[in-house]
Amino acid sequence: MVSGPDGNIRSASSVCKYRGSAVYLFAIPVVGAMSILRQLSLLVLVSYLPIYRIEAWVWHWKHGNSIQVGEFTVPVPNEWGVEHFDVAGGTQEFQLVHTKGRKPFWAIITITEEPWRRNIVLADFATSRRRMMENLGVHVTDTRQLVINGVAGFCLDGETAMMGTPVRNISCHLGTGFSIEYLGSSLTAPTFYSILDGISKASKG
Repeated sequence: MVSGPDGNIRSASSVCKYRGSAVYLFAIPVVGAMSILRQLSLLVLVSYLPIYRIEAWVWHWKHGNSIQVGEFTVPVPNEWGVEHFDVAGGTQEFQLVHTKGRKPFWAIITITEEPWRRNIVLADFATSRRRMMENLGVHVTDTRQLVINGVAGFCLDGETAMMGTPVRNISCHLGTGFSIEYLGSSLTAPTFYSILDGISKASKG
């Protein structure tokens, strides 16, 4: 049993939410060298962390530091949390959420594999994608070629604003139906490009 921030006694397996913060009370058995003091130290540590940071830690502990999307392996740095969505038609979708640095560094990366979009004409698709972004109010500032393990693609790097806040919008696509898109602070955009550079073909078997 441990004491919560409101003074009430709770079991170590309970999960409590408080205004302004969330407290996870992990069920950690007191065996061997694991003392009550260490458990309480862990409780104090996590009580000051937002839920999404804790969820990211748990995800990396279970799954490591990469995900497989279609035929590609995508690196996932420790400060990014991961959500996986199953979409109809065999489409895979993952969302990476940046959990470090709070509001000035917010960012979301969406990674998708759409089998039906294979063998597209890249030049035509790039033109169509750019037009769609500009119709949504995104000013495309840079267009670059993208090659991952011999597979050609493109990236459109643009800027827009949400409620008066500058937002970076980057849309990258390969001819295989694989795409990775960034929406967030310009301060975190370099990390997106680092993730992009680390993508590789998934090993078979």
